[in-house]
Amino acid sequence: MAKFKMRLKLQGLELEVDGERQDIPLITAAVAKELSSIVEPIDVLAEGKQIGNGSRASGNAETDSTSRRSRRRSTSRSGGETAAPVEFRHDSAKFGGPVQGWSVTERCIWLLYVLREITGVKEYSAAQLVATFNENFKAAGKLHPPLLSRELAKAKVLAPAPVGEDKGQWYLTDEGERQAKELVAKSLGG
Repeated sequence: MAKFKMRLKLQGLELEVDGERQDIPLITAAVAKELSSIVEPIDVLAEGKQIGNGSRASGNAETDSTSRRSRRRSTSRSGGETAAPVEFRHDSAKFGGPVQGWSVTERCIWLLYVLREITGVKEYSAAQLVATFNENFKAAGKLHPPLLSRELAKAKVLAPAPVGEDKGQWYLTDEGERQAKELVAKSLGG
């Protein structure tokens, strides 16, 4: 693997990243997300645009950064969107069950495969996956919405990617289907 080193300096902000070449898309996405959270508030202040709670930006950097911090905290505590679990009848003789030792990504790949095979629906939101898994497979460990979204986003940039996303809906790729079949075989003891 080709190594690389990156350094970014933005008026007092320094960022240094070491990693493998295969990590570039993941690191780029993480850096872009962090920088967008810095750039967006500057835009709000400069333009006097409305901020999340409907009030106008005051121009007071201390007040604005405090409200930004509290808004970010309240969002992360709420866990994002919630959804009703998908109703289905699980056939453990055919699909086995999730194993506690599986990663979050493996559990989701398995669940996407099982849901597709039973219901015929190919795409689900992260909130639906969390609600469905937590209601039906508690013994395999609880899934948490932010963690699930993060892990699926990491899996999406792998080559070959086991999952894909379209408008907030996650689905299995051919590689994901192959992995899901392996997981089913493992859980059935084969």
